[in-house]
Amino acid sequence: MASLSVTLAGYPWDHLTPLFTGEIVPEGIALTYDTGRGLGPVADDPACHGGEGSVGKFMIDTAQGNTDFVALPIFPMFAFRHRCFLVKRGTVISDLKALEGKRVGLDGWPNSGNTWTKITLMQAGVDIWKIDWIIAPIEGPADAGHGTAPADAPANVHNGPAGKSLVDLLLAGEIDVLVAAFMPPAFFAPDSPIVPMISDYRAAEKAYYAKHGYIPAHHLLKLRRAVVEANPWVLGSLMKAFTAAKMLSYQRRQHYADTTPWLLAELSETAAVFGDDWQPYGLEPNLPLLTDFCQGQLQQRLVTKAVDPAAAFADYTRLASATR
Repeated sequence: MASLSVTLAGYPWDHLTPLFTGEIVPEGIALTYDTGRGLGPVADDPACHGGEGSVGKFMIDTAQGNTDFVALPIFPMFAFRHRCFLVKRGTVISDLKALEGKRVGLDGWPNSGNTWTKITLMQAGVDIWKIDWIIAPIEGPADAGHGTAPADAPANVHNGPAGKSLVDLLLAGEIDVLVAAFMPPAFFAPDSPIVPMISDYRAAEKAYYAKHGYIPAHHLLKLRRAVVEANPWVLGSLMKAFTAAKMLSYQRRQHYADTTPWLLAELSETAAVFGDDWQPYGLEPNLPLLTDFCQGQLQQRLVTKAVDPAAAFADYTRLASATR
């Protein structure tokens, strides 16, 4: 029997590499994975059946009654936020609480990562309404969803000056802090003028995990509803394949520890802190973080009623169970 052709899109995360190389093949699926255009094709290309998407956008869509996609509890991106607070070298800001009254740059207001930034601040007792939020692209021009504030943004959220990026504003002293999920290229130079605000962010992130029990999830996997309703078995097939790819990648990473010269030490510490899998799939292990995220969206006025995470994944739970 011919396999079902499925095209997905997303970032080329190393833990998904066995899917890209074809070493792991989803049962019954001829998979094409577009890793060259980020998340864009998932929403904008009708030929794309789904892929990696923003947790924040999916929850907002769910709150608004949009059911175009079915979400799978596969989370390609987990990341702490403490490392994301950047300052100009020489700037001293003692802790997160000290950001009240400061000018903080974001590349978007409702984005998942920036939602987690504000949740992290609120969890630390910071009043996010006492921060002057400046929205601009990290570098280069603004694009759809990044670099501009939504029309209904709160009163303390402003667009940055036209033609200036957050890097420009930080180096010019026009903002105090830049928040970036992906570091600007200059960050990696030994004499970079941009440095972490929290110098020992590893310790801060370990303390966060010890308190909250999770690493924030930013992205999930979603499929167009028409594909799922016609072929509900694809949910189980993809869950098995993504899980197998991740575990094979973990095993390879332990054997070929060449990502950095000290990766072996990193892997040992990671296992000691987080156990065998720091990127768990499935709804149950991720309910605490999803609940905090959905409550955070409400507190940030991104939705008028917090989404119930179990309800957001109800289609997956129902359809995947029916095909077992």
